[in-house]
Amino acid sequence: MTATTLTTPKSILCPVDFSPSSENALIHVAERHAPDMELIVLHVGSPDAGDHGALLKEHLHHFSRYSDMLSAYRCNVRFTVEYGSPAEVIIDQARRHGAELIVLGSHGANNIPRLLVGSTTEAVMRQAPCQVLVLKSPAPGIAQTA
Repeated sequence: MTATTLTTPKSILCPVDFSPSSENALIHVAERHAPDMELIVLHVGSPDAGDHGALLKEHLHHFSRYSDMLSAYRCNVRFTVEYGSPAEVIIDQARRHGAELIVLGSHGANNIPRLLVGSTTEAVMRQAPCQVLVLKSPAPGIAQTA
C-alpha cells in the first residue's frame, strides 16, 4: 500500500461567474485556507460581451462584495478578470500563477443536462496542470450543514 501525504496548497485558483455556486466555492476555500495561502479569484468574461470598461465596473462591484465577505477569513486574495474561452483561460491562469489547486463550483450554466459536470468544468479537469476540486452546489431550498 502506498501512503499519500496531503499538503496544504500555497496557491488556489477559484474561478467565479458570480453565481451562488461560485460564492459557495469561495467560502469553502476561505474556511479551509492556510495563513500563507494565496487565493486567486478569477472571472472569465466573453471576448465579445460588449464594452469591457462597463463590464469591468460591474465585475469590480462583485469583487468588492467578495472582498468584504472574504475579509472575515483574513485571506490573501488577488482578483483578476480575463477574457476568452473559460476553460482555456482558467488553465492558462493556473499555470501562470503556479496554482496548486483549482476549486470550481458546479451548477450547470445551461438547461441541457450533463452526465457528470458542465463542459467548462470537464475541460478544466482534463487539462489542468494541478489538482481540481469540484464542489456540487446544494439544490435550491436545501440547507447546507457545516
